[in-house]
Amino acid sequence: MLKNAATACYEANADDAVQIFGGAGYMLGTRVERLYRETKVLTIGGGASEIMKELAARQLGW
Repeated sequence: MLKNAATACYEANADDAVQIFGGAGYMLGTRVERLYRETKVLTIGGGASEIMKELAARQLGW
């Protein structure tokens, strides 16, 4: 559950950073672009969020 919350927060912050930096947020080589690109890897790395929620619920006995 913590991984889902952390990746959702990271993804929201990366989206906000791209909005703040505008076009510079999409330029290759910038820190914002790299962080935004990595959000996809981090969110998919442990499995889809729905699968992770189901697994956490099973482990907690819900």
